[in-house]
Amino acid sequence: MTPVLSESERGDARMGSVRILRTALAGLGLLMALGGVAAATDPTAAPTTSEDFIRALAPAAGGRGLSLGTAGAAEPAALPPASPSVSAPAPVAAAASTAVRPPASRPPAAAKPAAAPRISFQVEFAFNSAELTPKAAGILDELGRALTSPELSAYRFQLTGHTDGVGNPDYNLALSKRRAASVREYLTRSFGVSPNRLVAIGRGSQQLLDPANPASDANRRVEIVNLGS
Repeated sequence: MTPVLSESERGDARMGSVRILRTALAGLGLLMALGGVAAATDPTAAPTTSEDFIRALAPAAGGRGLSLGTAGAAEPAALPPASPSVSAPAPVAAAASTAVRPPASRPPAAAKPAAAPRISFQVEFAFNSAELTPKAAGILDELGRALTSPELSAYRFQLTGHTDGVGNPDYNLALSKRRAASVREYLTRSFGVSPNRLVAIGRGSQQLLDPANPASDANRRVEIVNLGS
């Protein structure tokens, strides 16, 4: 037999249901918000436009070259003045002269410097070669526009070539250097980027992005790092 609830009991039941619904909706909103943040800051997202490169490589406001000062030591506490009308006994004076001073405050620990802005992207080369493909030229055009933008034109950058883990390590190292140099030459020739702003190096297969899969395409990439102005 279904119990008969009073009007006040039915009102309490409805209010309880509303509170449960509000809690569930709040939790759903939090999950959606966290999901949006994760998507926006996904470090594996490949850049496809000049805006992508600018967002990844532009230093955060006030983040580079910021020096934090240290607080000065605290002044020692002053001893109370002696009374002019009463001479302090010698033992008391001796105790006052050896009073323990409060320790000077320690300066705050220096903040760790922020990691240099960087991003990895895929540049397609001809097989076993440093020759750029048309697809590679497309992504490098976006990078070139970013490097000559007002946001990045004052900075220097390092271009690092990486290969997969297949083949002779020494050969891969030499190939990665040639490919990084090819990217540098394209940017200076096609966009007038000063050679002094670009450093090209190669790492071969020393720093695999996907070490569990040495032959993965993800390992064949170019990384660009902001070196500062």
